[in-house]
Amino acid sequence: GFCFGVELTMNNIIAPYLFDQFSLRLDIAGILASCFGLMNLFARSLGGLASDITAKRFGMRGRLWCLWIIQTTEGVLCVIMGRLSFTLPGTLVVMIFFSTLVQMAEGASYAVTPYVSKRSLGIVSGFVGAGGNAGSTITQAIFF
Repeated sequence: GFCFGVELTMNNIIAPYLFDQFSLRLDIAGILASCFGLMNLFARSLGGLASDITAKRFGMRGRLWCLWIIQTTEGVLCVIMGRLSFTLPGTLVVMIFFSTLVQMAEGASYAVTPYVSKRSLGIVSGFVGAGGNAGSTITQAIFF
């Protein structure tokens, strides 16, 4: 559920971050921050597709490697975005790639979910989503 918590946390903090860090007007910061959520239009599907492609060749191990690679790259981009605090264009470009990978990780997570327990699919799906929500709430309470 890591990627779901990252998405919620970013949705909550990216506009104030852009406002504070780059001295943007709040409405402009909000519009630029909405680019993070716009990746939902296609990126979750890409994550599921990537998982399916790797599963076709490598089975469940391929699905898990796909998820790991996506989330590791997502973490690297998060660190890079934090280090680009001096350039707005650089921050926005990295933010869009970071967001794409966050959404892809969500799609790849749900591609693995049915194989955890076929009998308890609804429960497992609920835990995947709820775990991210809980993690986001805890992260924001501690760090923001």
